[in-house]
Amino acid sequence: MSDIQHLQEKLDHIQSLYRQWLAAKEVLERSRSELQQALKIMGELEAAYYSPEYSDLLHADAQGLLDTKTPGEYSVMSEDTIFDELIDKDQALWATLRLCIDHLDRQ
Repeated sequence: MSDIQHLQEKLDHIQSLYRQWLAAKEVLERSRSELQQALKIMGELEAAYYSPEYSDLLHADAQGLLDTKTPGEYSVMSEDTIFDELIDKDQALWATLRLCIDHLDRQ
């Protein structure tokens, strides 16, 4: 293989990586926007969970006064459903943060 041919293959490979990065960068931007939306939703869910009205909901549910059937997911009235999701959210955020920090620390 000639030196020029080898250099061309290297250039083509690097150009391909750049093209892949551009596509991945778009996904990264969308992911950040989706994360912001998810955190907004979780903020509202957390506020509802810790509100005095949630205690009223639990009391009414314990008396069988509420329809807690769902189309498939756990009911928010089930024990620890929201609390578990708050923990899962924090774990996912920490994992994402660690990924970012690990990457930035390598530089």
